[in-house]
Amino acid sequence: MDKIGRNDPCPCGSGKKYKNCCLLKDRARRIRESTWRRDEQLVLDKLIDFAQQPEFSDQFPVAFNLFWNGNYGPDALDTLPRHEVSRFLEWYMYDYRLERQRRRIIDLFIEELEPELPPAERECVRVWQNSYLSLYRIAGPVEGETIPVVDVLQEVSERILGDGVSLRGLRGDLILGRLLRSSTMPHFSWAAILLPATMEEGLSTFVKEGYKQYQEIHPQTPWPEFLSHHGYMFNHYLLRSAAVTGKAQYASKVYYDPYETLERLREAEQRQQERVTMRAEKQWGDTVPPEEETGEPLRQTKGGILLPGYVHYKGSKEVK
Repeated sequence: MDKIGRNDPCPCGSGKKYKNCCLLKDRARRIRESTWRRDEQLVLDKLIDFAQQPEFSDQFPVAFNLFWNGNYGPDALDTLPRHEVSRFLEWYMYDYRLERQRRRIIDLFIEELEPELPPAERECVRVWQNSYLSLYRIAGPVEGETIPVVDVLQEVSERILGDGVSLRGLRGDLILGRLLRSSTMPHFSWAAILLPATMEEGLSTFVKEGYKQYQEIHPQTPWPEFLSHHGYMFNHYLLRSAAVTGKAQYASKVYYDPYETLERLREAEQRQQERVTMRAEKQWGDTVPPEEETGEPLRQTKGGILLPGYVHYKGSKEVK
């Protein structure tokens, strides 16, 4: 949309010139939004530092393996592109339940440090605490500084701040991310990704089937709670899709394409298997080593809910 001139008719439809109507209000809103982003970055740095405490170190590889659906070594994170690291860290801090506490890092951060935070940063972390990954469809063009979206899973429409990933998509394209709803206009978090419209049917069906099966055991569970616990399912579907295709899917860099990440993860997994084999050979010599103690293999339910272990997506064969 073209920039509105001071003497142009105000887009609100009042009939007044923009400078005599909404100009000052729009400026104030932009200042509030830029201040919110600055507060987000400040408290995000604190949260990342908190998440790197030694007491969480043993949980990091467990969470990494769950999010990326594999059995990877300690160097796997360093092999990923920067944007993939961001996606994982966001999920790890906001959604992953630590095994011992059964609580999230964001919960522990708020419990320990919230009293020390300025009010604006306190609001940020509370918004993050209530956020969850979901799939959104761009429902129309940018109007002013907002864009209409529809939550594909919950079938809820709303207008959000048109910035970042939401401005790169076309009507019908999908955004996989978490909406942050605060005192400013709702906006997507820093790790949202853009997907083509053709992904909607397969991805939404995959997650909806998982939700249906989850409700058989946990009836009345609302979508937000399910997605907060099982947001990694989106990532598993994207990796499986890339594995089935067997090549990069989009020539354009506009859409998220997991194929490069999949290849890097395969290499990391191969290195991990080689390390395990070398340790076993060194320990057991010519004797037959016991089966590697990596825990149960993952078992994937029909809807995609993962039980402990690892699912190799091609043919759903379990790899122990």
